[in-house]
Amino acid sequence: MSSITRLLSILELFSQPRPFLSVEDVAVELDCSIPTAYRYVRELVDAGLLVRFAGGDYGLGPRIIKLDYHLRTSDPLLAVGQPIMRELSDHSGFDVVMSRWYGNELVDTHRETHDATLDLRYGRGRPRPLFLGAAPKAILSTFPKAKLAVLFDQYADEIAQSGLGATLDDFRASLLKIRRAGFYLSRDELEIGVSAIASPLFTDDSDEAVGSLALIVPTQRLEFANLDRLVESIREAAARTSQRTRSVVGSRGTDAINSSHTISRAKRST
Repeated sequence: MSSITRLLSILELFSQPRPFLSVEDVAVELDCSIPTAYRYVRELVDAGLLVRFAGGDYGLGPRIIKLDYHLRTSDPLLAVGQPIMRELSDHSGFDVVMSRWYGNELVDTHRETHDATLDLRYGRGRPRPLFLGAAPKAILSTFPKAKLAVLFDQYADEIAQSGLGATLDDFRASLLKIRRAGFYLSRDELEIGVSAIASPLFTDDSDEAVGSLALIVPTQRLEFANLDRLVESIREAAARTSQRTRSVVGSRGTDAINSSHTISRAKRST
């Protein structure tokens, strides 16, 4: 592991139950000397990624907040999706959540709240289980065979426990049904009393989803809701978000190419 990787891995040590760390904690976790741990921590403090508190412990610094703001304002999927999510929440009467798949992590990136009393266990930035709930299953259903095989090798037990299958063939067959439907409905999978209907999101012409939109419905209200209409609404909202995001991403790519050509011409002229 390189020094920069070890240094940045310190940020992964912070969590909700462990918001503060001492230099000694870092040394133990990284299995390094106290002076080395102190040097790593000092570099992160200088970069604004950590901040030192009066008691001597360290917590996440202001640069993290700035980076989160930049992420929220620069992500085209989020920029396009927010007004569509707000519209869907207003019309349906339910919360709408956007989730993104990053590497082998699934996190919620935005929630449009209609029911302020609905306390969800997971929120923006908190990693969610990869195989439980509507969001991950809607996303996984679009993954190519090779990627599903790699995931099955790594998470066979979790996949079986989620009901997606005890073998790779069963896993792929379960996801193929979801892919054909274009959505997935979960009932009390992630949280008791909470159901969700999710549909995949795309940012380019690839058939592999990068995220999902989900309607969050209290399970007790699900039996009284017009399920067909909810499914139609979430599929339409996800499709509209994907289409508009593709246009934005495509236009940015064209702008970048045009800019590159302009720079090249300018260099030749000099």
